[in-house]
Amino acid sequence: MTYNRDNPFTARLKFRRRLNGQASDKNVQHIVFDMSNSDISYKCGDSIAVFPKNNGSKTAEILSLLKIDPETQIKLPFLGEKISISSALGEYLCITNLSEQFWKWLAEIETNSAMGAFISDKILHSDPECQVLAKSYSLLEILKKFDGRCEVEPDELVSKLRRLTPRLYSIASSPLVDRNEIHVVVGVVSYANAIGNKRNGIASNYLAHDASIGEGIRVFVVKSMFALPANAESNIIMVGPGTGIAPFIGFLQERRYMMDRGDKIGASWLFFGDRNRTTDFLFEEELQTFKNSGILTNLDLAFSRDQENKIYVQDRIWEHRKELWSWISNGAHVYVCGNASKMAVDVENTLKKIAMELGNFAEDEANGFLKSLKDNRRYQRDVY
Repeated sequence: MTYNRDNPFTARLKFRRRLNGQASDKNVQHIVFDMSNSDISYKCGDSIAVFPKNNGSKTAEILSLLKIDPETQIKLPFLGEKISISSALGEYLCITNLSEQFWKWLAEIETNSAMGAFISDKILHSDPECQVLAKSYSLLEILKKFDGRCEVEPDELVSKLRRLTPRLYSIASSPLVDRNEIHVVVGVVSYANAIGNKRNGIASNYLAHDASIGEGIRVFVVKSMFALPANAESNIIMVGPGTGIAPFIGFLQERRYMMDRGDKIGASWLFFGDRNRTTDFLFEEELQTFKNSGILTNLDLAFSRDQENKIYVQDRIWEHRKELWSWISNGAHVYVCGNASKMAVDVENTLKKIAMELGNFAEDEANGFLKSLKDNRRYQRDVY
């Protein structure tokens, strides 16, 4: 069977643990999905798409304020059967990031109310301040702001809300080890938005806090070109700070499995970093075991807050540039996973500097060299 956005598989939440120490100001979770009986196939480097659920107490409060019976049956266009409005708001519709279509509709049905006036004056104008407000209020917040004084038809309400979209997570396991499990690494998101309202990442908080062990969660696998070399004897260089470590746990698991069955494997080099070693060394025990067993040839660490001058993975790459350039010159594959806007850019600029210094390339030649690595699948990025 083919599983996708419109036909997801209901996996079970099998296991969850916090990877950071309790003193860390981060909360990164190791999540395991039970994929038994799914016949889903995946490879290291693929991602899993997860449909989150909205916080149950928030959806209940919305329905209470609107005086709508939670068991009221409604139909969503992308489902083939009627479901309760409680299920619709809880599992299928976005109640936080409201569309312009929604705000226009709410202003129209509330033309003579304070809520309608507020929306028309403060949210629907095109100036920057109004655009900020449009993105800042959730459905529950706008109802609470005006004491829930709003009457809407259930079917019309759900027709104006966006469909809840799945969130993608890099898979942190190998199917050769256990095809009935998929592991992911989830950084829990929590922040104050532009007007000071608290926001929790829907998917990350659902997986870390709201979902119960054994609960069914709708998922499907998203295939990726991010993959181990076809030749297992090729050397690999992996750069994965923070949650970017995820796919490389799968890579190392797969290479351990291959070595245990007698296959020849290439050398592996991992650059990992985060804030503090004592609290943020994700998968420390597993990585040390990989290192001690010879699966992981080199492990270089960059904990930015452990000294006065911040040190990042790109700094460690530069420190080891001579050996790293030797690896690349002799055919190693380079992988980068993590933050797209800062880390991945800094790492690529560092690789370019190394090519210019040790490869004697001009800048345009170094750019061309990196492009050729990408074209030949020897430089791959999974960034977000």
